[in-house]
Amino acid sequence: MAGSLDAEIKLVYPVDDGTFFTVDSIPSGTPFDVIANVEIGDATNQNVDAHDLWVSVRNLSKSTTLAGQRFSEKLAAEKNRKRRLELRVDFDDPWTADDGDILEVVASYRVIAGANSIVSVARSLPFVVSSEVF
Repeated sequence: MAGSLDAEIKLVYPVDDGTFFTVDSIPSGTPFDVIANVEIGDATNQNVDAHDLWVSVRNLSKSTTLAGQRFSEKLAAEKNRKRRLELRVDFDDPWTADDGDILEVVASYRVIAGANSIVSVARSLPFVVSSEVF
């Protein structure tokens, strides 16, 4: 749980396109989404201006980055309330990887509150590219 002055990404994971079902195996090039659970503490939330989420998909088998997306949004301050959000980022652009390649999602999250910026990072469990999805 984020402290009163904190903001952090709690969890990031790939899901089948348009769903909340986690990806454990995916055919090359198939569109998917990434879900990020984020939390902003109540003191920070009283001064919040915006937040940014950078998401990259890494091919661990080849040490390359397959795709990247940025999500940015202005936020209105809220008094005496922590903020919990579930952010969704689409990965619909073509991407390629070989059968058996191991992928992971890495993400960084930044909250801007007045003159302060708070950053955190998270990574998903690995998932595999396979032409035969089970």
